[in-house]
Amino acid sequence: MKVNAGPRILLVAGACALSLIGLVVSEGLAREGGQEVLLPIEAVDPRSLLQGHYVLLNLTQRLEPGETCPAGGDLEWIALREENGVYVAVGGADSREQAQLLGLPVKGTFACQEPSPAAADVEAMPGWVRLDLGVDRFHINQTDALRIERVLSEQRVDEPARAHAIVSIGRDGRGRLRGLMVDGERLELDWL
Repeated sequence: MKVNAGPRILLVAGACALSLIGLVVSEGLAREGGQEVLLPIEAVDPRSLLQGHYVLLNLTQRLEPGETCPAGGDLEWIALREENGVYVAVGGADSREQAQLLGLPVKGTFACQEPSPAAADVEAMPGWVRLDLGVDRFHINQTDALRIERVLSEQRVDEPARAHAIVSIGRDGRGRLRGLMVDGERLELDWL
């Protein structure tokens, strides 16, 4: 039995559409079913902050003078711990089990810059821990994106972070962006 090209194309297109719907539904369920954490974000170069209708995210926690960098930034897993309602990286690990001994495990890596102490005529500068969880942009309308850019550019080093990423950490250990918390206002991803 020979099938014409038209029905074969429709069959393949239908299978692709069903696969895409299945992917969107499964990712949505994973995002909803994961543990929600707040991660601080910092501004990036304002010339590249907006690219169309999304905001580039820079998941960065500050290290105050006297604090040290967590170990294991180049390993596959990060251990997070809650401090004052916000989660911070406390170390890296080779496996989920090792990371779980330190805190909440999430797949990813981090880079760290130690704080610099005060010296003659130079103030002490905070350090930073920059997380790479595969979450790097937040799609939103242009008006809100410009407002978020303004809030991020106004953040000062000596003040608490005003913007946080809301990340859902699923059973598989992957971080999935749910939205942003900006000056206490929750802005969520709206796929539909």
